[in-house]
Amino acid sequence: MINFKLNMKNKRVSRIIGIFMLLINILTITSCHKFLDTTPTSFIPIKNYFQTADQMNSALTVVYEKLGSDNLYGENLWAFLNSSTDESFYTRSGSTTLTGPSVYNYTPADGQISGLWSDLYTSINRANLLLDNINKPLMDSASRSVVQGEALFLRAYYYFLLVSNWGDVPMPLHASTSPDSLYFPKTKSRAVYTQIINDMTIADSLVKTITQWGYSGRVSKSVVEGILARVCLFRAGNPFTDSSAYYFSQSLNWSNKVIISGIHSLNPSYSQIFINHCQNIYDIKESIWEAEFTGNGIGTNTQSYGWVGSANGIACDDNSIGYSYGFLNTTATLFNAYIGSNKLVSNDKRRDWNIAPFNYKTYKNKITGLIDSTITSAWSINSIYDRNCGKWRRSFEVAAPKSKNFTAINFPILRYSDVLLMNAEAINEVNQGPTTEAYNAINQVRRRAYGFPLNVANKTSDLAAGLGYTAFQQAVYNERLLELCFEGLRRNDLIRWGTFLPTMQALAYQILSSAPSKYLYAANAASNVQPKHLLFPIPSYEMALNPAMNGQQNPGW
Repeated sequence: MINFKLNMKNKRVSRIIGIFMLLINILTITSCHKFLDTTPTSFIPIKNYFQTADQMNSALTVVYEKLGSDNLYGENLWAFLNSSTDESFYTRSGSTTLTGPSVYNYTPADGQISGLWSDLYTSINRANLLLDNINKPLMDSASRSVVQGEALFLRAYYYFLLVSNWGDVPMPLHASTSPDSLYFPKTKSRAVYTQIINDMTIADSLVKTITQWGYSGRVSKSVVEGILARVCLFRAGNPFTDSSAYYFSQSLNWSNKVIISGIHSLNPSYSQIFINHCQNIYDIKESIWEAEFTGNGIGTNTQSYGWVGSANGIACDDNSIGYSYGFLNTTATLFNAYIGSNKLVSNDKRRDWNIAPFNYKTYKNKITGLIDSTITSAWSINSIYDRNCGKWRRSFEVAAPKSKNFTAINFPILRYSDVLLMNAEAINEVNQGPTTEAYNAINQVRRRAYGFPLNVANKTSDLAAGLGYTAFQQAVYNERLLELCFEGLRRNDLIRWGTFLPTMQALAYQILSSAPSKYLYAANAASNVQPKHLLFPIPSYEMALNPAMNGQQNPGW
């Protein structure tokens, strides 16, 4: 098996959507641990490219590349754009005058918003270029189909990130090869979702199974089907009011495919999922799709790297453990949602893993200024808002030496527990109430959380029998909070459920009434939320440079 991964050091932001110029990197394919680990060696005109299978596979690496950029799963999606909800707040600098998406105080000129838009369209144009030339090289038909399927899916996934965050967006389906082909008007979001679902459905028939790959960095049938379940839930939810029943049934169909395949199961240890991310261990049964990182920017270890565990870890200035800025802290909403016999010990084992129950205390030599020792110190029960995200702990990181900023820790895009919870949600919506299958799906997740066998009923962990439609729906909503917190999903979940605005209003009140004074600025961030924040603004540069947009900015911006 050939694994390859692209060097991501060059993360410049393009000024125009999707422009790929007329050159493409020729990449030297190497065998290594993770996917897309190669370095560009030269350039060749497009007219002379796509001649061989190697060149086609190299072009595919470029389509994958932006998944790990700072603007996507390297940091931006989970740190800035999804950090401040009822599960967490952004603590950088502790200032009351913070600006940016993390505090809902930004403009269409914001760099994090425009950076994500640019990287998504750059990736879409790369996929379009590959797909426009898919039949050009001499290669066997089976290999060609796999490349085509992966490119179709990735293009669709990038469009999903666009439409779920911006609504109506331009939707080019062929590569931009000249300045005259750069400008597209907005396409209605319903049509964008239709294209996404159609492309992913085709991809499902073309890509390999995850067992054929043996690792989670590559698009597989399980990835396609699990993400289709997610896409259909979004299409069924807010702001759409049409065909919800149909799309809930489609989400059920796709999530059932993942479950019935028999490939996947929950890791009995919740914490081990995230330790595996830190240690470059793949568990394809639980972790279906990951954004991969291999390097940390030190010495020759300069392959792709991200900020997982560095930006969203347990604050620490001792790099022998692993430096972390500790930018994400829990809310009382999340902490209190983990029900236990008392507040010191939760029966739900996820709480004290997801929310660090301790901090690091570092002692420095007064003469040299060097670190003499670092110890862990347990937080008091009253120090809820001080607690960092503890999901990815750099103490388990295997890269050496450790970088202050960058890590090779993978980030999960799709886990099997998410598929089970989507399945339970879809069953409840289709049947207007839970079935035995819906209970089984959510109770597997809950039993693992309490440390019980997955397939044995247990009164302590299992949901009460006989719940109606609304009660079961709320149970699923709450379980997604407990299970998937800090994974960049909560904001969009709240939006598709139609609960984002009231949830943030309630959060502001709770913080003002319960948080220490040093964290009251987090209430200001929640209070900043307005109806316009249901969508990101179209970047200012796009509005200025694209005449086909006709000045159609998103509502409120």
